[in-house]
Amino acid sequence: MASLDDILTAQKNGVVAINGVTKSNFPLLTSSVIQASTTTLITTGSGKIYSVSIPSFSGSGQVYIYDSATAAGVAATNLIYSSLAVNASNFIPYVDIRLTYSNGLVLKTDASITFCVGYTPN
Repeated sequence: MASLDDILTAQKNGVVAINGVTKSNFPLLTSSVIQASTTTLITTGSGKIYSVSIPSFSGSGQVYIYDSATAAGVAATNLIYSSLAVNASNFIPYVDIRLTYSNGLVLKTDASITFCVGYTPN
């Protein structure tokens, strides 16, 4: 017969295993595609960004990711990622990143480029 300590240890191990499953190393959500020349609030609060996907190269468009609770609150001080494809030969359509945000997630694009991100809010 198992002792109370054995039963509690088994239950603790089960809880630890379940917590490990729910805290994935992969994004749980994908933003909608952010259209050219827009600034869009995706979510408020904290979380982690896992990837940036830019479907196609277009001119010299740049994408920006901000840690801000509002679209109007974006500034150089809360910019956490930007990408500029200088020309088609060095264009990378998918970038694996591991960045945290604490206030919210705001995505911004220049003219002629669209993108989306994979993220997990806390």
